[in-house]
Amino acid sequence: MHLMYFPALLFAIFSSLIAFLSSVDVVTAAPAAGTSSIKNNAAAIANQDIVPGRYVFEFTGGPSVDTNSRMLMNFLKKTFPKVRLLMPRVIDHGLLKAVTIHFERTSHTGSTGLLTSSISSDEQNAAFTDIARAVSTLGFVAHVYPVHSVHRPDTRIASIPLESADAALISPNAQTQIDRVHSELRNTGKGLTVGIIDTGVDYMHPALGGGFGPGYKVALGRDLVGDDYDGYKNTTPIPDLDPIDSCSASTGSSGHGTHVSGIVAGKSDNFTGAAPDATLGMWRVFGCTGSTDDDIIIEAMLDAYDAGVDIISMSLGDAQGWPEMLSAIVASRINAKGVPGNDGEHGAFTSSAPSVGKGVYSVASFDNNYNVVQTFDVMCSSPECKKTYVYNLGKGSDSMPSGQVVAGDINIGSTMDACDPANIPRTVSGKLALVQRGTCEFEQKTNNLAQAGAIGALIYNIEGEGSFIPGVKDAKIPLAGVAHETGVELLEDIQQGETYLTFKGQQQAAPTTTGNIVSSFSSIGPSYELGVNPNIAGVGGLVYSTLPRQLGSWGVLSGTSMATPQVAGAVALYLKSIEGKGPRPHPTYILEQFQNYAYKAPNKNGQENVDTPYRQGAGLIQVYDTIRERVHITPGDISFNDTANMQKTHTLTITNEGATPVFYKAINKISVSIIPYDSSSGYQFTEPPVFGTESAEIKFSQTNIQIAPGASVKITVSVVPPNTDPAKHIMYGGYIQLKSIGNDNYGSKDITVPYVGIVGNQHELPIYGNGTPQLTADTNPEKFTPINQNTVFVYDRKSGPKPTFMITLVSPTREISTPLYTENNVMIGYATFNEASVTNLARSISTRPVHAITWDGTYTPTLLGIRVPITFNVLPGKYRIGLNALKWFGVDEWDNWTSGIIEVR
Repeated sequence: MHLMYFPALLFAIFSSLIAFLSSVDVVTAAPAAGTSSIKNNAAAIANQDIVPGRYVFEFTGGPSVDTNSRMLMNFLKKTFPKVRLLMPRVIDHGLLKAVTIHFERTSHTGSTGLLTSSISSDEQNAAFTDIARAVSTLGFVAHVYPVHSVHRPDTRIASIPLESADAALISPNAQTQIDRVHSELRNTGKGLTVGIIDTGVDYMHPALGGGFGPGYKVALGRDLVGDDYDGYKNTTPIPDLDPIDSCSASTGSSGHGTHVSGIVAGKSDNFTGAAPDATLGMWRVFGCTGSTDDDIIIEAMLDAYDAGVDIISMSLGDAQGWPEMLSAIVASRINAKGVPGNDGEHGAFTSSAPSVGKGVYSVASFDNNYNVVQTFDVMCSSPECKKTYVYNLGKGSDSMPSGQVVAGDINIGSTMDACDPANIPRTVSGKLALVQRGTCEFEQKTNNLAQAGAIGALIYNIEGEGSFIPGVKDAKIPLAGVAHETGVELLEDIQQGETYLTFKGQQQAAPTTTGNIVSSFSSIGPSYELGVNPNIAGVGGLVYSTLPRQLGSWGVLSGTSMATPQVAGAVALYLKSIEGKGPRPHPTYILEQFQNYAYKAPNKNGQENVDTPYRQGAGLIQVYDTIRERVHITPGDISFNDTANMQKTHTLTITNEGATPVFYKAINKISVSIIPYDSSSGYQFTEPPVFGTESAEIKFSQTNIQIAPGASVKITVSVVPPNTDPAKHIMYGGYIQLKSIGNDNYGSKDITVPYVGIVGNQHELPIYGNGTPQLTADTNPEKFTPINQNTVFVYDRKSGPKPTFMITLVSPTREISTPLYTENNVMIGYATFNEASVTNLARSISTRPVHAITWDGTYTPTLLGIRVPITFNVLPGKYRIGLNALKWFGVDEWDNWTSGIIEVR
């Protein structure tokens, strides 16, 4: 197997959960002292995700953190005399000894240095490299990390108080067997503590205890930032000891932390969380608006660890997924205590940090079996047509007006409804317009209908599909989504005569068409090392839970942000179930136990197939079975890698911890495959993913397995990959299933282990795509004019503009090397860019297809082939810049590109 350079994931929200198992010692990865230990750990997709001028310096040990901080500050003041240095955070912990230092530029009036601004984004380009190289001479500095901005969770509130019957229906506890653990095992997680890192909590909510501190449900935690902190303008935290979320609706706050808290441990007459008698801690890391910084999150993680919580649950947003992210490193050090992951309608390889940390679980999301819906009544000329239908209010719409409904297109049902204004009948004026989903965007449909005078749009789904939530940012009229059958029946009513709709605005629980399958937004693996990722799944789509009282007290949110706290609560139930039965098992064992007994969903309801482990991992947690069953398989998942570097055979160890013998037959339960690339786009990932039927053959060393009580059996499994074109890089997968034979006691359940593999050689994939890199004078990746390779780009340092390179990455790359040449292609050194913009880069996705990096005319020279760690301005002259991207799994193989001439004046 080759070296693995890409452990995990790429883009989206991450949901992280770290189970603290007190029986396992924490392992600290202390780097060696000396200059060789310095690493420029920058992992950004876009410069705006890095906080300009702010860095975390990790110490090797030695003197105290205070002493090291003073020595470092004195050194930096001498090295960078024209900047003002601030020290907003010192971390003195057994798992991390570090200091955050903020570099601010000053101007001088006489002898007084006046603060003018933080280092700009352009100045950031060379700053990180300069700082890292400067401190590389200090033996007590181990690593330097840029501070990253972490975006607050993006959710939409549906404020909904439910009656008891509907609240019971919409609870996901039955899907995951949590209800059976409560009722049959009398296990509600009492005595366990779950620490949550989020937006704060309304602990005065009746379902969350009505208070804060010892004796209350929310007993631990604090506010690390304050209401006004936003990560942009207000960057000075004002911490206090109260983690209350009192942000008003006018701030745009969604009450995310309160919602998550309810999922874990909420408890009221009409609502039951996963572990309703567990204790909670809340570490608030977001203000009422904006983002936060990852060094604040790290401080919260360490604080929660010190508070002695059993589990930490984090459902936060970050665009990076590299193990060099400091949050992932700290999560790894909080070691052997893992669970989490998140977000992806963007095809394969779309999971995120800190689930990349060793021992951190990656969690997929399933949709709830029920959703909270609203209904409307239909009245028409015939009494027989009086009916009630379900609808979903569109995003951005507050309510739907009642009134007459008419066809919104003269060719209604053509899939092009309301896309062409010429086909919209005049009869829509002053009425509701019914149109079918398809062809053009919702915004175009609704705006065309609004222009024709419609007062609202009712959009029915394509054939065979249920109700949905149409999303439009700036709809000019209200809109709602309904099922295909609803639209067809309404169209029949309209054709019979005048038809009127009354939108009542009442909510009720109703079945969903996507219940118990993987949510469309859930991340798709594998890791960049081609490991199984996500590992396990919880219910995160359409989850009803608590909201702050000022936001309505109750509501439905969706996201892997919601799946993660359910898994956190499930882990609490598991830990409670083994309380007093000896030392807690290793967290990997706990994950494997959940994986062994998870539910495997089809790719789509109604289909006779199994979804791929790339989407559901081992499947949806089944907590009762996980607790009760006594047969265990390790490892809990396996990867055969790609064909070129295949790990063809794996060994599974099956242990019977029960009191009776068990018997199984080993079979290969294949899943759908993923066809990752659009054949017409030159290795551009398909979004959303395309599924196929390609499958592998699995050979077993034995298929009939008998295991005595207390014994273990080892079997080997070998793969014969599907016979497909390696150039297509088909991603196959499935489940090694031990099918129970005549087991009447514990061990009677089937047990499964997910496997994945890729046909082809990932190393051969191109890095660059869409005709990039391209040189331009523009800095906006969404709109730029490329400069022809034969045109000389003139860069005047006084007047600009600076040369900017636009890049689309169809594959991830560990590094982009930037050799600087004379116009005659003689290499003189390396052009200096922000280290974060040319290292640890994830693949591009449709919502962020282009990556921009700007050159400021600086470089580091080479002397006798060795790179000199000093940055200089280039002399006036003509140059070329290379952007050579390291191949996937490459050691010294590159995807090379060289610019046209850049004339610096």
